[in-house]
Amino acid sequence: MNFSPVFIGGTGRSGTTITLNLLQRHPQFHASLPREIKFMTSRHGLLDLVYHRPFSVEEDLHGYRFNLVTKVLPLIGRNRMHFFTHNLFGRWWSETGKAGKPRGLVQSIPQEVVQEVYEKFLHSFKADPAGSSREFFYSLAKAQIKNSDIKYFGDSTPVNMMHSHQIQKLLPDARFINVIRDGRDVAQSIAKEAWGPNDPYEGLSWWANRMLKSAQALTKVDKKSVHEYRIEDLVVHDRDNTYKKILDFLKLDDATEIHEYFDATLSAERLHIGSWRTQVKDPERFDAKYKSLCKKLQHKGVEIKDLT
Repeated sequence: MNFSPVFIGGTGRSGTTITLNLLQRHPQFHASLPREIKFMTSRHGLLDLVYHRPFSVEEDLHGYRFNLVTKVLPLIGRNRMHFFTHNLFGRWWSETGKAGKPRGLVQSIPQEVVQEVYEKFLHSFKADPAGSSREFFYSLAKAQIKNSDIKYFGDSTPVNMMHSHQIQKLLPDARFINVIRDGRDVAQSIAKEAWGPNDPYEGLSWWANRMLKSAQALTKVDKKSVHEYRIEDLVVHDRDNTYKKILDFLKLDDATEIHEYFDATLSAERLHIGSWRTQVKDPERFDAKYKSLCKKLQHKGVEIKDLT
């Protein structure tokens, strides 16, 4: 393959999509459609098929229970490939997005191409699970790319960092960009989403747990393939230097298209920095819980820089 995958991740609501939307403006970078390719890190995705899902990435009791059940499936004659196939041609292929429009592989690849790649994958999987899964990923990525000058194919699934060790085992040339955002803004933001804790205080614990799991996984990844930065630095505090380091990490020139987008679009107003101060109940107590969680993370080797 003449392009390498770039997996952008964070906790969710941390700036992963902003980062991918920025990089896609570069003429040598292609951003996946959909922005999050579910068939890699989702339950019953490629990583689960090849390596089985480690308990270390589970986030709650429901996840642990589901994991145990999945491990028992082969013993009762249930085939993991059945669930992968069901999802590939189901919700990973197409589901209704926020705007009411179809979201999934349907956005970028004809179904007959997915079917062809899948049949080849199915034929070779038993003999070579990792090799066939690797070929499956690159084939579907390549099907999206129309420009021969593309050097990178990017995905912005937030949990990428939690799965980074297994991703690199499967795709040795993968690169990772870990986007970190102030946990108070993350928690306040996810409370408005349907997929996360609806209480900002619970959201802080959720954020801290994902930060820890991501950091633990990244310790097993080649450091040269990882770049980590604060979204607040890119948008406000250290814009030019942070922007340059991202491009340097990928060895990309500062093209006009990406620089113009960076100057015109990335702003503090768009990121809503510090909005938690006016949108959560009892912000002093909220702030105290956040700082307590940061201290606990620090004791476990995860340093969170205070930008306030």
